[in-house]
Amino acid sequence: MKKQIPTLKRHPAGRRLSLLFGLLFTITASAQEVKVTVNVDRQPLEKVLSLLEQQTGYRFFYSNDHVSGKAPVTIKVSKEALSAVLKQILPERNLTYKVVKQQIILSNVKSAASEAKITVRGRVTDSAGEPLIGVSVTSGTAGVTTDIDGNYSIQVPAGATLLYSYVGCVSVHKKASDDNPLDIVMVENAEPLDDVVVIGYGTMDKKELTSAISHVSEKDFLSISSSDPASLIKGKVPGVSIVNTGAADPNVASSIQIRGVNSRQAGLGPLIVIDGVPGGSLQNVNPQDIASFDVLKDGAASAIYGTRGTNGVILVTTKKGSKDGKVHTSYALTLSWDKMKKELDMMSADDFRKVRLAWGDTGGGDLGGNYDWLDGVSRTGFSHKHTMSLSGGNERTSYRVSVDYRDAHGIDLRSKREEYGSRASITHTTKGGLFTFTVNLAPRVISSDNSDWSVFKLALETNPTTPLMDPTSPSMYYNFVGQAASTNPVETQKLVKSHTDMRLLDWDATARLNLLPLLSKKISSPIILNTQLTFADRQYSYDRSGFTPSNTTIAVNSGHSGQASRSNDVERMYQLEWLTNFAARFGKNNIKAMVGYSYAYWHNSGFNAENSDFANDGVTSDNLGSGEYASEEGIIGMGSYRNDCKLISFFGRVSYDWNGKYFVTASLRHEGSSKFGAKHKWGNFPAVSVGWRISQESFMENARGWLNELKIRADYGETGNQDFSSYQSIPTMKGFGHYLIDGKFVQVWATENNVNPDLHWEKSKNWNVGIDFSMFNNRFGGSLNYYNRRTEDLLGTYHVAVPPFVHEGATVNVGSMSNQGFEFELDFTPVATRKFTYSFNVIGSTNKNKFISFSNSNYIGEDYYDEAAVEGPFLGYYLQRIEVGQPVGNFYMWRYAGINDAGEWMVYDKDGDIIQMALADETDRAIVGNGLPKFNLSTTHNFRYRNFDLSLFFRGAFGFDIFNVHDYYYGTRKFTGNVLKKAFGKNFAISPTASHAVTDYFLERGDYFKLDQLTLGYTFKTHNYRFIDGVRIYGTVNNVFTITKFSGVDPSTYNVNGLTPGASSTRTYYPSTRQFILGVQVDF
Repeated sequence: MKKQIPTLKRHPAGRRLSLLFGLLFTITASAQEVKVTVNVDRQPLEKVLSLLEQQTGYRFFYSNDHVSGKAPVTIKVSKEALSAVLKQILPERNLTYKVVKQQIILSNVKSAASEAKITVRGRVTDSAGEPLIGVSVTSGTAGVTTDIDGNYSIQVPAGATLLYSYVGCVSVHKKASDDNPLDIVMVENAEPLDDVVVIGYGTMDKKELTSAISHVSEKDFLSISSSDPASLIKGKVPGVSIVNTGAADPNVASSIQIRGVNSRQAGLGPLIVIDGVPGGSLQNVNPQDIASFDVLKDGAASAIYGTRGTNGVILVTTKKGSKDGKVHTSYALTLSWDKMKKELDMMSADDFRKVRLAWGDTGGGDLGGNYDWLDGVSRTGFSHKHTMSLSGGNERTSYRVSVDYRDAHGIDLRSKREEYGSRASITHTTKGGLFTFTVNLAPRVISSDNSDWSVFKLALETNPTTPLMDPTSPSMYYNFVGQAASTNPVETQKLVKSHTDMRLLDWDATARLNLLPLLSKKISSPIILNTQLTFADRQYSYDRSGFTPSNTTIAVNSGHSGQASRSNDVERMYQLEWLTNFAARFGKNNIKAMVGYSYAYWHNSGFNAENSDFANDGVTSDNLGSGEYASEEGIIGMGSYRNDCKLISFFGRVSYDWNGKYFVTASLRHEGSSKFGAKHKWGNFPAVSVGWRISQESFMENARGWLNELKIRADYGETGNQDFSSYQSIPTMKGFGHYLIDGKFVQVWATENNVNPDLHWEKSKNWNVGIDFSMFNNRFGGSLNYYNRRTEDLLGTYHVAVPPFVHEGATVNVGSMSNQGFEFELDFTPVATRKFTYSFNVIGSTNKNKFISFSNSNYIGEDYYDEAAVEGPFLGYYLQRIEVGQPVGNFYMWRYAGINDAGEWMVYDKDGDIIQMALADETDRAIVGNGLPKFNLSTTHNFRYRNFDLSLFFRGAFGFDIFNVHDYYYGTRKFTGNVLKKAFGKNFAISPTASHAVTDYFLERGDYFKLDQLTLGYTFKTHNYRFIDGVRIYGTVNNVFTITKFSGVDPSTYNVNGLTPGASSTRTYYPSTRQFILGVQVDF
């Protein structure tokens, strides 16, 4: 919000009109000697004056009329006299000034001479002589832009200064002269601008940051064709793990984890904040509408969000309307193709007959078919997406509206996603800057056919001699009764329906009031004081339906003539937030303060119903009541639910810096949740951070020739986690089924859970130290961070005695765990010339964690528990163990020692002796590896030659193990379905009759390094185009190649987030693909 100060009254004494015109720039000798350094591009005049105040100790006094509507300022000077800087920026805005002690007072220039207009004409070109279209040519309130030939014509007062500005070029100042033509040559600007980083309830210049916040802008996004915004920044933020185990499925979103695991049973995902509204959902954001991501990783940054900040916070800023007085139209088209990668070498029908059957291993026998089942259940995935946007406005009113449409098909035969969406934003500031109103609206309609990932597993393990159709009944699919594969996977996709309709609506409105002109009519130091009220509403509904027709082998085997189901779920969130912001500068002292209140209410409800035995298959799920099955007494086939919760918060933050050199920020959030027990409804979440810009010290004067920025910082913050289901702390009732009593079915009711009035949030205590630096004219820079986090009062379900408790399990706060790690982000620009640039970055992170305790003075928990149980047919084994004093992800199994002459497994016992696996017990199991990567690395290399651009994105993970689940099931002759070729090769010695077991024989190193994305683009020169401002076309290849020794599927598709990293205990999977994208962006 612009500051507004009452208009100054002239002092009558000693003020003559001739003196005002003759001494246009009056300044004291001391002011002339003050040196300043300014580097801004198209910034408001008010902001530039504030920067000058910070460096000089002078205070500027002006009315709102002096700065409102003035042309943006572009200037780059180093150690220039303050008087010279003011001479550059004020006259062209019809302003002059005078100095009174430490005060600089602005006033308008009004003279007869200034009214004399001259016409200035000319042409603007780049250094290669090519005309530049759309260059802004301004002087004061007058302004024009160059045409398609680079020509311009403007009327300005004689002697005025013209400002030529263009994105990516160094701005030019020229004195107006009627000695036409006045031609200008603009050169490319290699100097980066200061980044504005979004923080909790505000923004801040990057140099002011005192906590670990990563900013990713649109220019650094990955090229994607999906509706998964998280994929834009995969590998772009150190310490942030983004995993999508089924990227080619159009209905699957990524899992996000920041700085490791923080809980045992509460949620592990970060809080999403969209345009300042907490609790948002990325599924209702078109990736094309996103301007930037800001990731709050440490406690000091995320503590302002209290009980929702433990897992980090991701702030999403969407694109807003322009303020240059023009209307901008843009159209983006994306086409993509996904080609499945066949990564498992399974037996074909010929292999099965020649090898497996030849060895007398029936494996289901020869069924006479020769069908490629993996090809049969897959296809080339295809999607097309269209986005049209319209934006415009001026300093008072700006708007942006976008609409998008996407139609996508996965590599399985059934999955599909068709969606229509829109996002509209408008901001209006009333006269004098008193009020500012902002409204955001985002509706979306999604229609999806859901994939069934099990079809790929079934295709792999189906006897490859199985025919597709039943030879005895050609209209029926082959019945899989008796096979290891339970159902016909092609039939499942072509006949069985699974559909979801989603209706999503997010909207919010904000009214902001500039309090300063209402509270004071006197001149005061530069102050910002405003208050705002925001109301947000989220309405999501999900209508799910499924139908299995009577002519499927599934229906035949189940004994039902058709099966149908339907469910509807509604999510609603209301949120009201009030904020008041204050900022003031007193000489070299800068203070910012914020206080606020937040009220949020969530309401979830839904119902479900199912039935079977329909008269015909045309009914599907649209008339569940017509089924005969639910008409039998005692068959209910339906259910419903409703739950809600509230969150109320009071919060505040104070920031102080002295002369842009020393920084300190403190915040506190006092928050209450309806989920907590009666004794612990409210909690406090404090934070403090400090920073020191060493590069601004006088003793660093000699280093400023090569050192642009050096800052050290440290912070501490406490955050909470209340991401668990409602009503855990209060008594609730539940139906436990219908029982036949006296000839009637009666619903039996009882308490659902043990009451825990002491239930409260998990609390994390976080500290972080970091360094930010930039040197060699900003050609090399980066950030380093070390963090340590201890999470206490972990939520867990514990066994308790019955009685006095009603149930054996109770949800309580017990135990603690720790996370620590190191992160770095380095940016390099080795070459930057007019024709060619090359830049790259390297991002890396480590994370170590361990569980410290599972007990406290009231509850004694087990020292360990096993996780990741494997599925049939080899049941009874677990892959990992969570244990006190140990990290997340430990594989705990028998240690492979070889195969004896009988083909039986041999393992090491606890004493190191080799024994038969059949003789081993639980005490012989040991820690044999870990599924959490010790080190994550990514690097992006960007090249530009003239109008061509090339981007290479590499990423990798190192120092972790993966359980090769497909080898475990298909890698030996013991599996009765189809097997890998290695079962009759490398693993032939393993007897098909020996007991199967989980040993580290199937544990492999998961390290990989891959070229994850390659993008080549071309930007057309459009200065000769009459109707187009810009055109860029590009092609992208994703998942280009992977370097790894892992013998299973792509190791990057294994989930390394959560409590069981690297431990997939099910052979169900969605194959990885190589994706090809073609895209075009046209600006009008």
